Amino acid sequence: MQQHTYALEHWEDRSGHRLSWKFGYRGTTAEFGRIEVVYPKSRHGDRHVTEVSGDSVPATSFTGWAYGRKPSLLLGQLSVGGAGIRLKRNRWAQTRAGRALRMQVAGREYRYLATSRRHRDRALIRDGVEIRTRRHGSGGRKKATFTVLGPADATDLALAAVMCGVNTRNLTRGGAVRAFLNRSLNWLEIFQ
Repeated sequence: MQQHTYALEHWEDRSGHRLSWKFGYRGTTAEFGRIEVVYPKSRHGDRHVTEVSGDSVPATSFTGWAYGRKPSLLLGQLSVGGAGIRLKRNRWAQTRAGRALRMQVAGREYRYLATSRRHRDRALIRDGVEIRTRRHGSGGRKKATFTVLGPADATDLALAAVMCGVNTRNLTRGGAVRAFLNRSLNWLEIFQ
C-alpha cells in the first residue's frame, strides 16, 4: 500500500481588529501543489467558516457554530466544489468509531473519526484510502501532518485539510462533555 506524508505549517494574520484576525495552515505538496486552510475565513453572526483552497484541490468549506476561532460540528455544513454535503453523526455513541462524522462526497462514503483521546489525532477513511491527521507543535512551530495510506485524490486531501480548521472535540466523549459544559456556561452569561 502506498504511503505519503505531507506537512502544512501553521500561520496567523493578526493585523487589524481582532474580529478580522485569520489563522490556518499552508504548504505545498508534490502531487497536489499549494494548499491553504483559513479559519475563520468569514463570520456570519455566531457561525464561522473554514475554507480550503489550492492549486488542484476543490474549493471546500465548513460552516458551523463558532467555538473559539473555529466552527464546531454543531449545526455544521460542508461544501465541496460548491455542492452541499449532508453530515451525519451519532452524538450519543459511546465509542470513537460510533461518534464518527459520516458524509458522502462524489458518490464515496467517508468517515472522519478521532484516533486517540486527544483532539489532535484524527483520520479520514473511505474505501481503500485513509488519511491520518496529526496537529502538533506550539507557537510558531505548529504543523498539521497528513499521512496518506492508499491512492488518495485531491478531494480526499481537501476534506482532511478542512477538518483541521474545525473544532472536532465532540468526536470523543470527553470532548463532548467539555463542549457541553462550555456552551452551558456561555448561555448562563447571557442571562446575567
